[in-house]
Amino acid sequence: MNKESLSKLSIEELLKKHTAAKTMVWLLAIVLTGVLLFFIYVSIQDGFTPLLAVPLALSVIIPLNVKNMNALKKELDSRN
Repeated sequence: MNKESLSKLSIEELLKKHTAAKTMVWLLAIVLTGVLLFFIYVSIQDGFTPLLAVPLALSVIIPLNVKNMNALKKELDSRN
């Protein structure tokens, strides 16, 4: 999100977007951790599986969402 688009949003919209981003980061982290542990368990039982790459590849999304969440928080802090 760029600064210009954030400055056009109301405080209520910023709070809503920040809460949604925070929820999505936590849910994604929990799901990816669970999937990674499951695939590790499957790999131990049946041998190596290339599915281990899926949660590792999708984990790149988390820092991007945290960056957006921090931008939202920074904009909220600047208005208060």
